[in-house]
Amino acid sequence: MAIGDDLLRRAKGYDRRAMEELLADVYPVVYRMAHALTGRPGAGRQVVHDVIRRSLRVLPGWRAGVVPENWFYHHTLLSAREFLSRPPEPREDLLVTAAPDAQPADTEPPTGEIALAWVAPSDASYVAFVRALRNLPVQQAEAFILHHGERLNERLLGVAMDCSMAAAATHLGAANAALNAVTAGRTDLLAATMARAYRALTPPPATIAPVSRKYVARAIRPRMVRRVFRLLVLLALLIGGFYAWRERARWLPFAQDLKSKWWDRRGEDAGNGGPATRTSGGDSSTKK
Repeated sequence: MAIGDDLLRRAKGYDRRAMEELLADVYPVVYRMAHALTGRPGAGRQVVHDVIRRSLRVLPGWRAGVVPENWFYHHTLLSAREFLSRPPEPREDLLVTAAPDAQPADTEPPTGEIALAWVAPSDASYVAFVRALRNLPVQQAEAFILHHGERLNERLLGVAMDCSMAAAATHLGAANAALNAVTAGRTDLLAATMARAYRALTPPPATIAPVSRKYVARAIRPRMVRRVFRLLVLLALLIGGFYAWRERARWLPFAQDLKSKWWDRRGEDAGNGGPATRTSGGDSSTKK
């Protein structure tokens, strides 16, 4: 996920193609994070929907120097937290069900190093590991999942979690210590299986562009409707002004007659004890 300044500038200006390209860049990351952090398909879809819609709503107001990637990390995590009060059942957790059953080849290990051992996602030890991970304090679980799954370093963890690098490192260290106590020191091995499950949550490439176009179309439609409405109001005012100017010979005498009657009525009210008014001669008087 790398968004250039030119792409961001054009997207902020409601360039439709640029907006679609920006969403196509961030959608896989948001999708993976949302589903991995919540562990449930329905909650993951809702988080993705909320984050993408919110991003398109605030996009024009992003100030110079904003880093879009950091915004998406942070707001995806915040939205996912709303669904963490009810963790998924371990056997139904996406970190369990999404993991490939096949053993990774030594040339393509899950963590970038040669895999010396392998734990299948259906193994009871891995299911227990995921259960223990979900039972960690929220920030510790987030730090562990994003570090091993999205491969965020401590600086980016701090950005996503809205805390300092030191605090992010503390959360990650605490998570490792707690999980090591549960797994008898097999945390790294089990985390490798979790990382494969995390990457397996990436949406199919063929779905990314259509989804991006759909979200952009929904975001632009109200703006187009407002623009058309303003144009129609302006057109109506122009037509009305032109018609009034063309028919001025008809309505000017009528308007002058109404004005004269109004001044006459004011004069009558003043003569009967009403407030100060203007007479036909242009003088003002007050009845006391």
